[in-house]
Amino acid sequence: MAVDQTVTLGKTTHGNLQKHRNPNKVQQWLITRFHHRVAKLIHQTRADVLLDVGCGEGFSLDHFVKDDLKIDYFGTDIRLDALQWARSNLFPTLAGSVADIHCLPFAKNTFPLVICLEVLEHLPDSTAGLVELARVSSEYLILSVPHEPYFRTANFLRGKHLAQLGNDPEHLHNYSGWAFRRMVSAVADVIWHGYTFPWQIVLARKRR
Repeated sequence: MAVDQTVTLGKTTHGNLQKHRNPNKVQQWLITRFHHRVAKLIHQTRADVLLDVGCGEGFSLDHFVKDDLKIDYFGTDIRLDALQWARSNLFPTLAGSVADIHCLPFAKNTFPLVICLEVLEHLPDSTAGLVELARVSSEYLILSVPHEPYFRTANFLRGKHLAQLGNDPEHLHNYSGWAFRRMVSAVADVIWHGYTFPWQIVLARKRR
């Protein structure tokens, strides 16, 4: 779950790393529950290898390993320092590369499963990113974005991003369940669409 987070040496000020290392037990329970749901969907696809676009510091992979998910894993992120942090702190042998979601360095139909968690809401054109994800997938996509307006409301109620009424300043889009499903359906065939507060997840099949 990573795009454009600010990470400084010895200190996190915002974003993916801060979110996953926050000691708040409720937040950690919500994140763990979210990854359990994603792991079940990955298992459902029966894919033997996946590409995680926007893998950040590798926290999703860490959760999948804890869920005993047996799958080969390749990650890309736009930020080299995020991948370096992952290799230094979680997975020294992480197979990954720096790449832009809009121009992934893979041939079409390379991966049976492509996942992209908490990234699309950061893109000026989410659909353009989604089209590229579908291009490199040969079968399945698992995608997630915040479920609005609940994500913003939860932020506001806990005193976060008050000036933006709870909206994360890095989020360029705020997808309701209906809007997210409609966007994905324009590119791929939605198999399952569900919620794990405060996020929503889609399992889709590449359209032939």
